[in-house]
Amino acid sequence: TGCTGVAAGVWLVKPPDSTLAGSGRNILPSEIRLLSKEEGDRTQFLECKPVSIEATGEIVGHDARWCRQIKQDGRRTTNAEAKSALEIIERHFSSVQAGHRVLSPVVAYYGAGRAWLPSRSRREQGAKRSGPSRRWEALYDCFNERIRLADLHIWFRREALAFASRSGSWRPGYGVVKRAILRCVPDADDLWYDGDRGELVLSVDGQARTLSTLSAGQRMMVAMVADIAIKAVAQNAHLIAQDSSSSDADRPSEVLLRTPGLVLIDEIDAHLHPKWQRHVVDDLKRTFPSIQFVCTSHSPFIIQSLEAGELRSLEPGGTALAEYSGRSIEDIAEDIQQVDIPQLSRKSVELNRASERYFKLLQEWRGGEKTDELKEAEANYRVVAERYSANPGLSAILKLDALARSAERAK
Repeated sequence: TGCTGVAAGVWLVKPPDSTLAGSGRNILPSEIRLLSKEEGDRTQFLECKPVSIEATGEIVGHDARWCRQIKQDGRRTTNAEAKSALEIIERHFSSVQAGHRVLSPVVAYYGAGRAWLPSRSRREQGAKRSGPSRRWEALYDCFNERIRLADLHIWFRREALAFASRSGSWRPGYGVVKRAILRCVPDADDLWYDGDRGELVLSVDGQARTLSTLSAGQRMMVAMVADIAIKAVAQNAHLIAQDSSSSDADRPSEVLLRTPGLVLIDEIDAHLHPKWQRHVVDDLKRTFPSIQFVCTSHSPFIIQSLEAGELRSLEPGGTALAEYSGRSIEDIAEDIQQVDIPQLSRKSVELNRASERYFKLLQEWRGGEKTDELKEAEANYRVVAERYSANPGLSAILKLDALARSAERAK
C-alpha cells in the first residue's frame, strides 16, 4: 500500500485549502532502498536513487498516467512528470469551489497500527473548519495511518445536538453513517451517541456496549467504516437529498452507492475473528460499491473470500492470481502462501519426520554396533520428542523395539 499511497498522494500536491497543508503523501526517506557496502571495519548504507513511483489510473473520470519521484541529487518528492494528473485534479477542485455538484472521491489510508491517535494528540488551531471550507474535511490528514477517534466522537456529538435542535429528527447524513456501520459489524442492530458518557454506543444482539468496551476488531471496524462514511457524506453532501432519514441498515444509501474513491488498508484481517475475516471484504464492497479498496493481508480466510482477479502477489514481478477463489484453506496456505504441510502443526511435522526416520533405520538395523546415521537419527528424535511429544508411549515403543531387535540379533 505504500507505493499506492504515494501515487494517490498526487491529490494533495496542490491542496484546495490552506488547512490541508501537510496532509499529503510523499516518498518517505525510510522508503528509499538501502544498499549495504562493507567499508573497512563497518557496514555503510547507500540510498538507491532515483526513486520513482509510476501510476496509471482514472482520476474523476479521466484516464491519466503520472510519476512521482526523488531524483538522484534530490531529497524531496518531485511531481514534474505528474503535470496532466495535477491539472485534472486542479480543475476538479475549481469546479467544486464554484458550487458545481460533481462527485468527489474519498481518499484514505489505514495502516496496520490504525487503532487511533493518543488522546493527547490534537489538531493544530489552524486546522479548525468553518463555513464552506468544511467541504475539505474529508481530505484532512487522509494519509495518516491512524484513525482519530476523538474526531469521530465530535462528529457524532454534533449530530446528537442537531437531533435535539430539530425536535427529535436526525439529519440524513447521520443515517447514512449509521447504516454503513450496521452493515459492516456482525450482529450489530443499533448505534447512538451517549451524551452522559461522551462516547458511541453499539448494540450487538440487543446488548448495548460502549465503544471503549468493544473488542479490538469491533472497535476498529466501527471507527474505520464511520471514517469512510463521514468522508463520503462530507464530499458528496448533495446526494443526501436522495436519501431518506431512515436508519434501516438494509437500505442502500445513494451517497455510499455513488461516492467513488481509493481506500488503502494494511492487514485488513487485523483483530478480526476468522469467521469475520471470511466476509469483511464483501461487507466493505457491498457498503461502498464505488470505492476501490487496496488491502494487504496474510490471512488465507481473506484470500478465500476474494473473487478471481482480486489477489495480487507482492513478490517481485507479482501478477494477478486467479486460481484461489473457493479453494480450501489448506490449498491456499500451501500453494499460495508457501506453507509446508499446513494440515499439521509445525511440531507435528517435525515429530513425524523424526519418528519416521528413526523407526525406518531401526527396522534396517541388523544389531551390533549402531551406525552413525542411526545414532544421529536417534539423537535427533530424542531432542524433538522431548520438545514436542505429549505421548510418552511413542518413545517407549521405539525403545522396546530397539531392545527387541538387539536381543534377537544377539542370539
